Amino acid sequence: MCGIAGYVGSGDAIATIVSLLLELQHRGQESAGIAVASMKMGEIYSLIGKGLVIEALNDSGLSKLYDVGRVFGGIGHVRYTTSGGYMDSQAQPVVIRDGAYTVALAFNGTIANYLQLAKEFGVREFGGDTSVLAKVLLRLARELDNDVVEALKVLPSYVVGGYSIAVLTSEPRLVVARDPHGFRPLAISLSDGGLLVSSETSALDAFGAVGWREVLPGEVISYDGHSIEFTKSPISAPISPCIFEYVYFSRPDSIFNGVSVYMARVRMGEELARVAPADGDVVIPVPDSGRAAAIGFSRASGAPLEEGIVVNKYVGRGFIAPPAIRETISKLKYGFVKSSIDGKRVILVDDSIVRGTTVKSIVSKLRSSGAREVHVRIASPPYRYPCFMGIDIASRAELLAWRAASIRDIAKSIEADSVGYNTVDGLLKSVGLPLICHACFTGLYPFKGLSVDDLEKMFIR
Repeated sequence: MCGIAGYVGSGDAIATIVSLLLELQHRGQESAGIAVASMKMGEIYSLIGKGLVIEALNDSGLSKLYDVGRVFGGIGHVRYTTSGGYMDSQAQPVVIRDGAYTVALAFNGTIANYLQLAKEFGVREFGGDTSVLAKVLLRLARELDNDVVEALKVLPSYVVGGYSIAVLTSEPRLVVARDPHGFRPLAISLSDGGLLVSSETSALDAFGAVGWREVLPGEVISYDGHSIEFTKSPISAPISPCIFEYVYFSRPDSIFNGVSVYMARVRMGEELARVAPADGDVVIPVPDSGRAAAIGFSRASGAPLEEGIVVNKYVGRGFIAPPAIRETISKLKYGFVKSSIDGKRVILVDDSIVRGTTVKSIVSKLRSSGAREVHVRIASPPYRYPCFMGIDIASRAELLAWRAASIRDIAKSIEADSVGYNTVDGLLKSVGLPLICHACFTGLYPFKGLSVDDLEKMFIR
């Protein structure tokens, strides 16, 4: 999971892209970057750095971008590493050149077969799948008369994985695309002010963009500042957007595939109360992604909702933090309102249990705050299988539900009185789409002929 943004228009492209990235900060907190194309000679300039947007794109760095003069537009990225390791992962956008032709690339997703592609195309895979994808795309574009649109149309025949992508070229031109499966979100808004691009619709709403629409699976959209071209890859694939976008990743005020993320989460909570009821005095959400599901659980069960946990907004999202600091973040991220907890049977509602680090810490602190009982209820099914389309889990060994022999063992592991999960059917009903990827819960991947064993061997060095 990462966030990408783009802008071409008559306004301040640099300020616009930075504003969009701030709205997408929840999708990645390890690094941020921006690349812009100058109107003079089409040269591409970039600024990337570690940390949050305000750290990586500081005033001194941005001033150098403003010094290049009038710009055509640009793209931006916030990073959450999903391949290549945290130490050698490449911040985006990546800028690469072949003679006078230059492209900058930012993408959200994972290319599971990037090691194979690196070997096939004879490129170095340092930096993980980002570097390989950029070089493969440039090679394809050069072979197709410097046409990035045509390169993106044939790209799905080479890659296994998922991507939403923004490419800035030295022509200059801005091109965006989603893979034919439609795993990751991407939306655009075209108005008199130009073209806006964002991983999530909520960022476009916050920016005041009107008339946005989601990029369709397999669609390729190209804009040169004057005319916009809509085309589609001829390579077909079963449409299978990521169900975990609804469970955790996306902001609740976003729309994904025409479905309100907030309402999907509320319905998850309602289904959870039906399939995994709990006797308790109070429903307490794990903020922030568990809140909507807790509202649904409270409504359906009749148990009152209390804000018993306060989140430290400055720590960031624990799930997408680098492995070395996840446990520290889980300990520091939350504060507890003892008056909502003391002496009560707590029904703790969260979106998911992946590695179990966070929820175990929360259960322990609830007991320290006086909870008589802690019953954990999870809005999604047990997370048993790794993702190869944009989530930082490449091995089943990392997953608590895979390691545990039963739900009772999970409860014992996190020291809860009980644990209850939503069902796959309940989750699918809550989202309401006819086709969706739920491989992380079922192990059924939408890649023909590839099992979890095949994908793990392909992805892991």
